Amino acid sequence: MAMETANKRAKASGKDLLTDTTIKSAKPKDKDYLIADGGGLYLNIKAIGSKVWTIRYTINGKAKKTTFGNYPTVSLALARSKRNELMELISQSIDPVENKKVQKEAAKVQEENKKVQTAGQIHLVAYRWLETIKGRYDESTHKKRVRAFERDILPHFSEYDENRNIVRSKHIGEITHAELLEAIRKKEQTAVETAHRLLTDCNRLWLFAISENHADFNIISNISKKDSLQQHTKQHYPKITDEKILSELLKAIDNYHGQVITRQALRLICYLPLRAENLCALKWEYVDFENAIIKIPRSEMKTKNKNFADFRLPIPPQAIEILKETQKLTGWGVWVFHGIKDFKKHLGLETLNKALRSMGFTDEAAGRKQTTHSFRGTFRSLTDTKAHLHKAPFEVREAVLDHHESKGQVRAYTHKADYTEQMKPLLEWWADYLEELKK
Repeated sequence: MAMETANKRAKASGKDLLTDTTIKSAKPKDKDYLIADGGGLYLNIKAIGSKVWTIRYTINGKAKKTTFGNYPTVSLALARSKRNELMELISQSIDPVENKKVQKEAAKVQEENKKVQTAGQIHLVAYRWLETIKGRYDESTHKKRVRAFERDILPHFSEYDENRNIVRSKHIGEITHAELLEAIRKKEQTAVETAHRLLTDCNRLWLFAISENHADFNIISNISKKDSLQQHTKQHYPKITDEKILSELLKAIDNYHGQVITRQALRLICYLPLRAENLCALKWEYVDFENAIIKIPRSEMKTKNKNFADFRLPIPPQAIEILKETQKLTGWGVWVFHGIKDFKKHLGLETLNKALRSMGFTDEAAGRKQTTHSFRGTFRSLTDTKAHLHKAPFEVREAVLDHHESKGQVRAYTHKADYTEQMKPLLEWWADYLEELKK
């Protein structure tokens, strides 16, 4: 109907309708000129040779025009169809040009909203938050945090593909208090301590989401650990403290017939109670044989407070001997204890724990269970028990383990204290004590 009306208007004006033949035969001139098709549709023949479709119309008493492509990309039939659409809008007092601007802006807003919705998916927000805190903890602790989210939180709100990759997840701002609490309580059924830790981490995650404008409020603030979750008692690593069993352990390590690097690492940790992560990732550049001291950058310790000095630990003679033996094997590389299969990586923690299990130190009930982490507990328990012999004060024993006062007011006065010289006689006593046990 609209096309017929346009044709009638063109005939009434005494003008012929355009054809593909007339369009193709139209040649450029010195100036642009128009060829009318009727109903406000024109073909603008540009001086440069292009042919542009143009619509001229009047709305609210104002003459306007708009263009919509070149011939032959936009065919004659398509141009007439477009003219009819625009004339239909004009008949409803809708300006086609303004309408196009409004639609374009609406599409832009829709696209922005889509981006915001996508970026606010809980799995993407969680990974961004986990990345921001990565440098605050040692590598193994950070990996545990990531695994906890991937195992215990994200599956409740995510869709996966056949390869177990997350395709999409619920927007973090749409997750309810009840939904999150249900996920955490499910974990509580098998691991109360992990559930408590997840709740703490989710609180930090939601605060991060608020800072990124993906959530309006912190749903965790209404969840009380005390009222919502079971109370848990902190579990300590099992450790050997019986002198007879410890003597058996020391001899078993000395006689270990597995990988030499594994044996050397276990021998060293007996004398130097480093954290397991620091032992495995120990670099030769941290070992100062001349001054008999190990110096590890603060950034690699569990407590990464920049106000604290780098960790310094004196090396007793027995440990010096072990390190020099090891230097013959790995001194050409970066790591004191490099990987068994890949020397470009440091020794893995599980390799040491596996060796301890193979030696038979797995019976916790009988006081015979020992892990790589347990050597610190063994050192602390026995140096406390034998304090009357070595006479090292509490602060020095804490310094060996790189423990720091948790109260900020006390820490403000102690964070620069240097116990290096006082640790030296304590560690020498400890090394001699272990030698006596082996005899």
